Amino acid sequence: MEDNSISSIDENAFRNLQQLVELNLAYNRIVMIPSNVFQSVNNLSKLSVEDINMDNMDKNAFDVFPRLDFIYFKKFHYCMTYAPKVQKCRPTSDGMSSMSHLLDKPLLRAAVWTISCLTCLGNSLVLWGRFTAKDENRVLSIIIRNLAVSDMLMGIYLFIIAIEDARFRDNYKEVASIWMSSWPCILLGALAMTSSEVSMLILSFMSVERFILIAAPLKCHRAMTSQAAASSMIVIWIVGLIIALAPVIHWRSSTRFYGVNGMCFPLHIDDPYLIGWEYSAFIFLGLNLIGLMIIGYVYIAMFTSIWRTRRATPLSVGDSEFALRFFLIVLTDAACWVPIIALKILAMMKYPVPPDLHAWIVIFILPVNSAVNPLLYTFTTPKFRERLNEGWFGKVYSYMSRKHSRQDLQASATINKTVTNRNIVQPIWNKYDDDKRKTPPLLDFDDEKS
Repeated sequence: MEDNSISSIDENAFRNLQQLVELNLAYNRIVMIPSNVFQSVNNLSKLSVEDINMDNMDKNAFDVFPRLDFIYFKKFHYCMTYAPKVQKCRPTSDGMSSMSHLLDKPLLRAAVWTISCLTCLGNSLVLWGRFTAKDENRVLSIIIRNLAVSDMLMGIYLFIIAIEDARFRDNYKEVASIWMSSWPCILLGALAMTSSEVSMLILSFMSVERFILIAAPLKCHRAMTSQAAASSMIVIWIVGLIIALAPVIHWRSSTRFYGVNGMCFPLHIDDPYLIGWEYSAFIFLGLNLIGLMIIGYVYIAMFTSIWRTRRATPLSVGDSEFALRFFLIVLTDAACWVPIIALKILAMMKYPVPPDLHAWIVIFILPVNSAVNPLLYTFTTPKFRERLNEGWFGKVYSYMSRKHSRQDLQASATINKTVTNRNIVQPIWNKYDDDKRKTPPLLDFDDEKS
C-alpha cells in the first residue's frame, strides 16, 4: 500500500489479518494513525510508516507486536519514543544522536567538553576581574558582569550535555524517550534559551547605550547611572526568563518543544513544523534577527561618527585597534546568528537541510558569542592589559624580561671581551709573522754554513 494516496485508516482495517507479516504504509497522505489500529496484528515482523507523522501516537502503541524486528519511521526520535524494544529501527540517527550515544560522533563529544570548559573559564575570569578590581565605569562593569553570567549559562548547559552523554554512553536507546520527556531536559533547554536570549538582549542594550554616548552625546543630557543600568539588567533577565519559560507553561501537556532531541534545544531545523514551531520562528527569525540588525547598524554608525570627527588627523594605533574591535564584535554576532537564521529559513521553505547540521550548530555556532565575548569586551581592552601588567602576570613577564636582558648583557660582554683580546693578541701574531718572513729558510742557512 506504499504511495497510494491513502489519507485515513479505519480502526478495523486490520482486524481480520492476524497472519499479516509485513505492512507498508509509507509515503501516503495519512494524517493520523489510530492508536488501536494494530491491536489485532500480532504476527507483524516488518512495518514501514515512512513519511507519516506519528506525533499523536501513544508511546506503547507498538508494544502489541511481540515479533516486530524491522520498523521504518519518518523521524529518528520516533524510534526512541515508540519502538525502543525493536531491534532494527530506521532512521538510525538524526545527525546528533544514535541508538547507542547521545552524541554520536567523537568530534562532537570532544568539542562539547572543550567549548564548555573554555566558555566557563573565560567568563569566570571576567567575573573575577570585575568583582575584585575597582572600575571607574560602574555602568559598563554592571553590564559586563551580567553578560558574563548569561554567557556562562551556555557553558554550563554544554557541560551538562557532556555529562549526560557520558552517562548514557552505549545505552542511549533505552533511556532516550525518558530523557527527552523529563523535566531535567526541559529545564536544561530553558537554561540554554535563557542564556541565548539574555546575551542577545544585553549586547543590543550595550550597543545602543554606547551609541548614545559616542555618536550622539549632545542628545544625551546625562550618562546612565549605575542604578539605571542595574534596573535595566533586571528587566532583561525577566524578559529572557519569560521567553524561555513561556513554552514550558503553554505546552505543559507536551514535552516536545524542548524535548524534540537529545540536546533539548528547540531550533526546529530538522523538523521545522513540529509543535511550537511558530514560537521558535518568533524567537530566532524575529527577536534575534532584530537584535542582530540593531547591533550591526549601531556599531557601523558609531564607527562612522568616530571616523568623521577624526578624519582631519591621521589614524592612530588606538583608532586602528578600536576599529578592529568593532569589526570583530559585529563579525562574531553575525557568525553566531546568520547561519542559524539562514538555515531556519531554508528549513521552513522545505529545502533539504542535512540532519547533522543541528548538532554542529548547537555545539559550534550557538556558543560562539558566549566563548568570544570575554575576549572582545574584557581581555582585549587597554585597561585589562594594564591591570594584567600590574598583576602577577606583569611581574612574571618583567622577571623574564630582566632575565633575558641579563643574558643578553652577559653575551654582549663576552663578545666584547673576545674582541678586545683579539685586538691585543693580533699585533703580536702579526709581528711574529713578519719576523718569520724575514728569517731565511733553514735549508739555505745550513748550506751557507757548510
